[in-house]
Amino acid sequence: MAKQASPKGGVTLRAVLIGVLLLPMNIYLVVQWETVWGTQYPTTMSIFFNAVFCLFVVTLANFGLRRVVPRYAFSQGELLTMYCVLNAGIAVSGHDFSQTIFCTLGTAHWFATPENEWSTVFWRHVPEWTTVQDRSILQPLYEGDASVYDPGILLGWWRPMLWWTAFMTLIAFVALCLNSFVRRQWIEHEKLSYPLVELPFDLTLDNASAFFGRRSLWIGVCIAGGIDLLNGIATVVPTLPQVPMRVDLTAAFVERPWDAMSSFFIQWNPYAIGLAFAIPLDLLFSTWLFYFLWKAQRVMGSVVGVQTPGYPFPDQQLLGGYLAIGAVLLWTGRRYFVSVARKAVRLSADGRDSEEPMTHRFALWGGLAGTLCLVAMLYRAGMTFWFAFGFFAIYFGILFAFTRLRAEVGPPLLGIHYSGPIQLMVAGAGSRRVPIRSLTVAAPLWTHTKEIRDHPMPYQLESFKLAQKANMDTRRLWKVILVATAVAVPMTLVAFLQASYHYGGPGGWRGVAAYTHVERWVQTREGADIPFLLATLVGAVVVFVNTALRLRFVGWQLHPLGYLLAGYYHLDRLWTPFLIAWALKLLILRLGGIRGYRQALPFFLGLVLGEFIMGSVWGIVGLATGERMYAFKGW
Repeated sequence: MAKQASPKGGVTLRAVLIGVLLLPMNIYLVVQWETVWGTQYPTTMSIFFNAVFCLFVVTLANFGLRRVVPRYAFSQGELLTMYCVLNAGIAVSGHDFSQTIFCTLGTAHWFATPENEWSTVFWRHVPEWTTVQDRSILQPLYEGDASVYDPGILLGWWRPMLWWTAFMTLIAFVALCLNSFVRRQWIEHEKLSYPLVELPFDLTLDNASAFFGRRSLWIGVCIAGGIDLLNGIATVVPTLPQVPMRVDLTAAFVERPWDAMSSFFIQWNPYAIGLAFAIPLDLLFSTWLFYFLWKAQRVMGSVVGVQTPGYPFPDQQLLGGYLAIGAVLLWTGRRYFVSVARKAVRLSADGRDSEEPMTHRFALWGGLAGTLCLVAMLYRAGMTFWFAFGFFAIYFGILFAFTRLRAEVGPPLLGIHYSGPIQLMVAGAGSRRVPIRSLTVAAPLWTHTKEIRDHPMPYQLESFKLAQKANMDTRRLWKVILVATAVAVPMTLVAFLQASYHYGGPGGWRGVAAYTHVERWVQTREGADIPFLLATLVGAVVVFVNTALRLRFVGWQLHPLGYLLAGYYHLDRLWTPFLIAWALKLLILRLGGIRGYRQALPFFLGLVLGEFIMGSVWGIVGLATGERMYAFKGW
């Protein structure tokens, strides 16, 4: 007789409510850290340290419940539900998702001057329902010493708040549909490892001693947390010495051709070493090796006298590489995707649909309907249909690659850099072929897609993986994630406006940067940007060739993602942890094998947990005292 599956649960009302109640504090912290103080930047990395800190605190409180009133203690599924809610809300509030958009909503009207002629260029094209144009509302926003809770000010923001809440919630909904569509293939068929879910899952095990009882874990926590404790105290008392975490070698390479390397750091943050330890060896090796090859490209370009601005075009190569990864994933998974799509189109039932967050039929048609609604919203705002459709095709193509790579190898960060969907379309068509109104409407989306480090889509799929491991009800979970997203958008806007009306336009430079780029496109009205397109093609070719070699030769050690990670500017601060983690992991595997790796893993998770705990504590202390405190994260 077949064994019946145990009933799924975990996604309870009390767990959801606690997760939602934790959102305002976390969103406020994120906005203060990232937009007001310009420090910590929790949402620029692949795992939110403040979400892990909250999960740690709730887990400790749950130990007390188990001892005093066991019947009210939370299960692992409930704790992970809180974590999923936090991830959904924090992702929406993040530096690259909503904050960058909110920084642009008053830019076109407030920063217009006779010299830049923005009133002539932009004003007639800026939709009044997506922005704020009343200078009586904008003046205190940029000058400060005011309160967002003034009824007149709040009334001026209600239309943009509703529009952007609907827009961002629709993006999250389409992402959920895509994730539901690929979930079975990536989680059950290919059994991807999802390294970034290891820490929250182990942290919430019902058998607490299985995680917290490991001595090596606490050694890692004490080392990383102790370093941050000492450095935090030294920040408050400058006469005390700090534990050095970085050496800046840039000044040692000022002579030609070495000056072409630009910045060069050696940095060894414990959390980065801990996260990198869970990454496959071939990716670790590829990343630090390609990092030096990128530097070598710059030096050789200086030697041979390359004068082309932007050489070797890493930003454009990254864009091409990620789009190529998305294309490879579609090709290699084509049988599964076509099979599922056919069943959805024919409206035939799939016997396993009941195991999915949503049926494949709903995922397919819901994703298409959601995308069309997004295109319609931009079309109504003034963007041409083809530009809006092209934007979302490239946008979700990049996110498709990001989500897969996070699931497969779990890098500490993923992102592009000032070369996103809008830049690619303008480069391909030429700015003179794109209507000025389309470019103007796209200005907030320029900031939204210039790096894409904290998009909700990868976190959603990681939530589904946690649900599978903890036997949670994904039918409820995806709805909870969507509700958390819809709630988090207005929360973030209020937190952003509260800081802006108090301090006076923090982060305003991001809005100026967006409209300045659009202004350049409008004024120059150039043709296609051939260097941009060629560099994008080169990045795609490198990924295609590397992928083909990996499929052809079993022992091929170079990972295509290594080339892309190494070209990202944040690797200046992360290549050393990758090198250290690679050397330690290689040594442990050769001496102790898989068993040795599993025994060592808690120590490295402890390094991550220790810095996340102490870093969060210093951030909270800073907000309580109004003073800038030690930031453990150097990027």
